[in-house]
Amino acid sequence: MPIFEYKCRKCNKIFEELILSSNSTNEIKCSECGNKDVIKLFSNFSSNPSEESSDFDLGSTSSSCPTCSTNTCGTCK
Repeated sequence: MPIFEYKCRKCNKIFEELILSSNSTNEIKCSECGNKDVIKLFSNFSSNPSEESSDFDLGSTSSSCPTCSTNTCGTCK
């Protein structure tokens, strides 16, 4: 179920709408003034920050572990 961003042509409010089916796009109204004259906006993709890890670096070749050079021995974690 995608969420789309729309902009009202009357009051310029930008709002999001959950679209359950292709037929429901005719029912989109501004959440502020109720106007049906809205335009769909292009929005950026967003990822979940909790799924990103800042301490896992694929490009890193150096190791700070005194036991191994790959940070995989278990003592460096």
